[in-house]
Amino acid sequence: MNPRSAIPHAALCVALLVIVALHVGCGTSWVPVSDARPHQDAVSKKPNDGWEIADLATAHLNADLIKELLERIRNNTYKNIHSVLLVKNGKLVVEEYFSGQQEDGKHQTFTRDTPHEIHSATKSINSILIGIAIDQKLIRSVDEKISIFFPEYADIFVDGKRDAICLKHLLSMTAGLSWDEWTNSYTSARNDHVAMNRSKDPVRYTLERPVVAAPGTKFAYSSGISIVLGEIIHKVSGLSVDKFAERHLFAPLGISEYSWLKYPNGVVQTGGGLSLRPRDMAKIGYLVLQGGRWQGKQIVSEQWLEESLKQHAPDAAYGYQWWLGQLQTGERKVAVGGAQGRGGQFILVMPSVQMVAVFTGWNDGNGFGEQPFDMLRDFILPALSQ
Repeated sequence: MNPRSAIPHAALCVALLVIVALHVGCGTSWVPVSDARPHQDAVSKKPNDGWEIADLATAHLNADLIKELLERIRNNTYKNIHSVLLVKNGKLVVEEYFSGQQEDGKHQTFTRDTPHEIHSATKSINSILIGIAIDQKLIRSVDEKISIFFPEYADIFVDGKRDAICLKHLLSMTAGLSWDEWTNSYTSARNDHVAMNRSKDPVRYTLERPVVAAPGTKFAYSSGISIVLGEIIHKVSGLSVDKFAERHLFAPLGISEYSWLKYPNGVVQTGGGLSLRPRDMAKIGYLVLQGGRWQGKQIVSEQWLEESLKQHAPDAAYGYQWWLGQLQTGERKVAVGGAQGRGGQFILVMPSVQMVAVFTGWNDGNGFGEQPFDMLRDFILPALSQ
């Protein structure tokens, strides 16, 4: 097995509904290297990649609060943040990069041209691809039974126990299949994600898990399910999901710098294997904010995105591969749709304030993974004009 494809990718374990301050507790051993570039009120110009830029004053953001936030990242009050980007009213108004520890423990100075592993934020992008496939009539609806997509796995479905599992159940993580990748660490063979990575066929491994609940009745977070969704795109389009994404999502958005991990059998790691530049993560967020449109072109239907950001799991704040929740600062309550990945990778969409926030970093298992919510609550949302 390609050693990189064995790297586990998972969403953060706490849904957006519960926002907890995490300024106390575990420390880290890394020593930050300060970013030498002082913040400028206007995002630095760059050869056109589709983004319009604006300064903080034009965006009606309190510059003092934003500068204080960025200083707290540089002085290590906020730990190991690699980037912060804000899009307000369709314009990129904050774009900052820092130096810090990577997943492998090495230090790196991050720049706007550095692709970043986004881990399970990949799942939400994969959901957009499912929507595009439905828009193109490659998939009839979310009510399609998954058995029709995988005739080669007829032996798995022969007992009839999985006949009721439909596409919508995969999207909402309510397939009813046994799966546990949160109880044990990502080095433990008892973790289903690890066991899947070690299997010869991650799709078969996922689909043959025991049925433990009726579809649609119980949420169980599963990166395996997200990988199955990617293979459904492959089945219906004839393109591997990375090529489908390149043709129907990335190229229309002007995204050319990306990489996607694959398993040795060619299956694309759509549960968490995508790397993107933060500027391009912001494009994904803005696409969602704009109802599927980018520069006047409809890339995915608004209806699909509306459905994706509705709660479909009965016992979790989860839509179609998107986390759902609410942030409160003072009297302001802001609904948030989140693509989020292990270690602190976030694309956060806030329609009521016309904002997208992107964060990257690496804080895994040290109590600092949800720092971006603190930044939003304590600095970014208060910086908005009332």
